[in-house]
Amino acid sequence: MVEARKSSVSIVEGRKSVASKVEAINVEAMAGFLKAKVLVTDMPGFMQVHALRCARQTYDCLDNFTPKTLAHNMKKEFDKVYGPAWHCIVGSSFGSFVTHSTGCFLYFSMDNLYILVFKTKVKKATD
Repeated sequence: MVEARKSSVSIVEGRKSVASKVEAINVEAMAGFLKAKVLVTDMPGFMQVHALRCARQTYDCLDNFTPKTLAHNMKKEFDKVYGPAWHCIVGSSFGSFVTHSTGCFLYFSMDNLYILVFKTKVKKATD
């Protein structure tokens, strides 16, 4: 009986690794389509795709584009969909050293811009 359990666990783990490879391929394909490149991330694939699409749509739709507008739109979108405390930094040259929630960090490039999106934990203020 114990032997059967061990083999089923390895099958489930195998499925997870296949699913993560498929998700990575989908993110890479979407990044290529949107002319973006994921540089560093620990974010799930569906969130990466959401960020890439949001950035590309904002960038392409604005007549008077500014990095500040893109950062504002990305932050508001992620706050609305995934809860509060998202931050976004956009520019062609910047340094950063941030603390972020696990699974909530994405650094990517698009055209000549670099975009950093991350979430921090929110603590309630005590009196």
